[in-house]
Amino acid sequence: MKERLQVKIRFNTNYKENDILTKEWRVIVNGLENFCNHVTVNCPSKTSKDYIEGVGNKWHISCEANGIEYIQDEEIKDKIPNSFKEIILY
Repeated sequence: MKERLQVKIRFNTNYKENDILTKEWRVIVNGLENFCNHVTVNCPSKTSKDYIEGVGNKWHISCEANGIEYIQDEEIKDKIPNSFKEIILY
């Protein structure tokens, strides 16, 4: 059986509305941080309070996803790693 993805979503407090290179959402998938403008969650989810080493407490929307789809942002796809237009969780 395929292992489910551990996902945590939170607002990116470094987001700048007039800067195309920043994204609104942080989406942490199995510990790897991604950024995107839109998140679609098509699986059960809940809120959680999680301690992040060196940062402190952060509040997330958390889920265990069976899969994930990354939609590229064509304007910046070669400029910023792990930065997407949309991330879809299912």
